[in-house]
Amino acid sequence: MIQPQSFDVTRGEFSEDVKAWAIQGKSGRFLAIPDSRFPGRKPIRFFASQYDAERVIKVVLDVKPVLEAQNLVPIEVHLLKALRDAAAANQLGHADSFVLLSIAEVYEFILQLKQKPINQAG
Repeated sequence: MIQPQSFDVTRGEFSEDVKAWAIQGKSGRFLAIPDSRFPGRKPIRFFASQYDAERVIKVVLDVKPVLEAQNLVPIEVHLLKALRDAAAANQLGHADSFVLLSIAEVYEFILQLKQKPINQAG
């Protein structure tokens, strides 16, 4: 099972060129979605494709329509820069880790979201 990682990734884990997709709200922050598999953690999800990020946005809005006001959009980012920016913004109250989901993991995550309503996201 995939585990959330700290924003402080070590050099060599990812190259500066690695791009990923994230879900961003109008506040400019990335969406952090709690996961029952990781009690007490609030990971930011990164995706391999825009399509995967869009699928998750659709399910998040279906499950928690109040987030419609956040104008959630998928954005492409350089993963390491996005992690440094999140850590520098000191978003510890908002998010404390990240997960880079594969296509198969996105499918499982979507199933989980549909089964258990999101208690907290933002």
